Amino acid sequence: MTSSPLGVTGARSLPVFAADPPRDALWEHCRNNLGIARLLLHEGRPGPLVATACRMAVESACRAALAQAGLPFDGNAERGFARLAAPRGLWDETRPESTAACLDRAEAVVAWTARYLRHEAPEHSWGY
Repeated sequence: MTSSPLGVTGARSLPVFAADPPRDALWEHCRNNLGIARLLLHEGRPGPLVATACRMAVESACRAALAQAGLPFDGNAERGFARLAAPRGLWDETRPESTAACLDRAEAVVAWTARYLRHEAPEHSWGY
């Protein structure tokens, strides 16, 4: 008889399925948040909602790239991108701008991150 991880005698253990790496899950969050930001802007929703979705997309992109590089995320995307040798000023949360400009900048950050990830992990599709 076998014992399961839960200590149930006679039970057969099911195969363990590997979950997506955290990097891939973070990239999916990035893509979803960017899509939400686009939709919110298209629907004319308040700027702070669009800005929040943009910020979430950028943070998720940064975290995915840092995970690929084996670096921790300290909660600040601007510092995270600097650690990845991104162009200076790629993301600056303190810069006031219009809602459309915020989305444009978030898209530029995600595009840079996709290029970075394509270079580091070419076996994966990094579309957005």
